[in-house]
Amino acid sequence: MAEQSFASHTHRPTETGVLWALSMVALVLIVQQFRGAETRDWAILALTLAMFLVGWISRAYIVRLQDRIILLEMKVRAAEVLPAGQDAALAKLTKQQIVALRFAPDDELGPLLERAARENLAPKDIKAAVKNWRADHYRT
Repeated sequence: MAEQSFASHTHRPTETGVLWALSMVALVLIVQQFRGAETRDWAILALTLAMFLVGWISRAYIVRLQDRIILLEMKVRAAEVLPAGQDAALAKLTKQQIVALRFAPDDELGPLLERAARENLAPKDIKAAVKNWRADHYRT
């Protein structure tokens, strides 16, 4: 896999882009054909709108589920790696901040967690503060 860093870690799934492009093409073609609309045309329009909705819902659910998994992973990782009680600082952070912490290697996790809780760092600032990037190649 390609080397991952703060500058290159963003994941943009190709499949989602293809879905949106095809949906837009279908919608444009349907709108152009709508001059003498028949029942079939309405059915195709409904199907196209349903395709948009399925794409949006599936993407939203996938990202929400991935975030829940990352939150659980970070709680377990913090309990294993950090001294007793230090993992309680996770409760002070938002979901986005905890998700951003996953890129910190074990030796940087404690100090970065404390700093993020103390200074209320934005997720982007947390990621930028990571010195030795811990790649996440499984993000959907």
